[in-house]
Amino acid sequence: MLDPEDPRVRWATFGKQVEDFLSSEIGDFLLGKSQREIEEATEILKRVHPWRSKRIQQLQNQIHVAEQFQRWLADAITAGHASIEDLKEEHNA
Repeated sequence: MLDPEDPRVRWATFGKQVEDFLSSEIGDFLLGKSQREIEEATEILKRVHPWRSKRIQQLQNQIHVAEQFQRWLADAITAGHASIEDLKEEHNA
């Protein structure tokens, strides 16, 4: 029997919740919004004059924040999958 307090069980559960969230309309909207934010800021960044350093920093930060959002979600899912594999290996041992 799995112990619900086992960190691996908690991570596996959390990873599944994140996957479910991303499959929802809200998750799909937020992921799409972050991707559009990256693409739009990247396009603007390509045309910014090099002497506009503050604008360049602003756009780079905008891209970074949107990428971080996506990375955090991916990290949670990856950690959940790793925990599931650990639990499977322990169970089969």
